[in-house]
Amino acid sequence: MGLRLQDIERLHVGLLGAAVCAAYATGWLAPLSLLLGGAVMAANFWLMRQLATRLLAPVRRRPGIVLGLMLLKFTLFMGLIGLLLWRVQLDPLAFGVGATLLLVACVGAALRQPRPLAST
Repeated sequence: MGLRLQDIERLHVGLLGAAVCAAYATGWLAPLSLLLGGAVMAANFWLMRQLATRLLAPVRRRPGIVLGLMLLKFTLFMGLIGLLLWRVQLDPLAFGVGATLLLVACVGAALRQPRPLAST
């Protein structure tokens, strides 16, 4: 059984919830900025998964359209992040920690997978 992307998403939500609670309890990071960073990355991951599913679907492949949508998604997300950091009072460190939790979830989900036995 391989790594499922839903496992990564579930672990990410759990890590994000724990981090926001810890940030609120300790006051070390701004909880709202942390939550927003994690939410932006979760939305980005979900959209990437949807686009990849459509690209790999056996019915009516249109890689040009999907790649164009990926470029548009990337441009919109970079613009959104720039706008948020420029216009909204966000703690950049907390936002970065929240965004990084997706990578931690990816590594954690991969490490939780059982290793296949080596064939001899």
